[in-house]
Amino acid sequence: MKHVSAVETVKVLSANTPVFSEFQSDGSVKGYSVDFATALLDLAGIQADVTPLPFARLIQELDTGELMLATGIGRTAEREDKYFWIAPLTANVVGLYGKKAIDLDLLTAQNKTISVAVMRGDYRVELGSEYPQFVLHQFNTWNQAVDAVLKDRVDAIFFSDIGMAIFCQKNDLDCSAVSRQYSHNVLYSYVAMPKTDENRKYATDLVKEVSRLLKRPEYAEIKRRWLPVLEDYSPNVSEIEGVIVLGKTLVDDNSQPKPWVITNEEPLFSERNRRGELTGYAVDLVQSILVEAGIKTDILSAPWQRILIESAMKQDVLVFSLARTVEREDLCHWITPITQNAYSVFSKRGSNTDISSLNELPASSRIAVLKGDFRQEIIKKAGYWAVPKNSWKSAVLALESGRADYLFFSDGGMDIICDDLGDKCNSITKLFTYQKATTYLAVSKKGTTPELVEKLIEASTAFKQSSQYKHLTEKWLADYATRTSLSLTEDEGVIVFGQTEY
Repeated sequence: MKHVSAVETVKVLSANTPVFSEFQSDGSVKGYSVDFATALLDLAGIQADVTPLPFARLIQELDTGELMLATGIGRTAEREDKYFWIAPLTANVVGLYGKKAIDLDLLTAQNKTISVAVMRGDYRVELGSEYPQFVLHQFNTWNQAVDAVLKDRVDAIFFSDIGMAIFCQKNDLDCSAVSRQYSHNVLYSYVAMPKTDENRKYATDLVKEVSRLLKRPEYAEIKRRWLPVLEDYSPNVSEIEGVIVLGKTLVDDNSQPKPWVITNEEPLFSERNRRGELTGYAVDLVQSILVEAGIKTDILSAPWQRILIESAMKQDVLVFSLARTVEREDLCHWITPITQNAYSVFSKRGSNTDISSLNELPASSRIAVLKGDFRQEIIKKAGYWAVPKNSWKSAVLALESGRADYLFFSDGGMDIICDDLGDKCNSITKLFTYQKATTYLAVSKKGTTPELVEKLIEASTAFKQSSQYKHLTEKWLADYATRTSLSLTEDEGVIVFGQTEY
């Protein structure tokens, strides 16, 4: 991100929270969340301007939409579309803590309410307002809220296991009479950024940097510094994939499994660079859509056979770039188109020049194709002998060397492969176009919720309407123009492959 960043300093807003963001007498802020955000920006080549604020004021600043980060932002349904969710920091058990047993069903049946303390501006105000049994009392600090429940000025506090442990111990309070009487859920706090078109590029880049940070010594040092401090307050503290898990309940029964995003490696559009990282237009597009949707997960690669099996058997499997065919139409939810290409049959020059369709090929034809590709099944159904190869380059060479009579590939793919093979393609020509097809980002149908599908469609639409999408396509089209003779254009959110005769 260092080479594309247009800013040198970004403001990091943080509210006073023990261990995670503690205000110091000299005006500085120390804590796990602050160190995480600072290290993330540093990795991106940006200096952090850490700014301590009361939480209610912090939220007001975020609402301006300016370029800034904030730590400790609880992710709720009401906030989902307001922020880019850069990185989860904590998974925290949230519930009601009081001196007496609380039965919400009984309160409802008796048409009664209880008084509940919360901190002003905190996400638990929003959560608590959904309970008709609660009469919320908002305090300026958690210290005041904890003190209210200890002194019986309220019936309970809507807080967390670790929060109660920290505030009681740090203030030498006897909280032994207070315990969790009701569990709401496991909720996550994030490093977040206001969701605006101007901020989108920075958010996308920072999400990419998170994965790098978690593998670096800087993050290991942050854990080494702060996990023992948290463990002094509670034995129920652990770190899982960069998230500090706080509390006795580690499973969120109401959450959906984290989506699995997987692609097949294709030249230019989904390929690995020298560092082994997936890169390309399709990878950047899907990563940007995931950021827009607030989904944090890695992009994996696998052969098409495995991709198709997994997407048929499991829920929440996102696949790209998957050709949308008649046979697959009902197997997936089709989120957004990525590329459009012509699929053709190729032969050696001078042979069978009068053939114009698949069923006109000689009965004993051997047709080279990528193993697991949808065209392999088309060849078999047409009654021909498929010659499956592990890569398209091998498939092209099979035709060139005479190990196959024909090749079932794409016009654009041939341009890319022949840029590499050079003179070996001189003997190959396109025989006929089988069909034009469009590849998509798709999601498996089995068990996938309509909510996830809708979220992905909305995110892809919003991103493709943004200025960042325009910059993304311009960047990759310019890059490809220097690396290949392939003719590429962008048309209404789709990269269209040009067609060249061979």
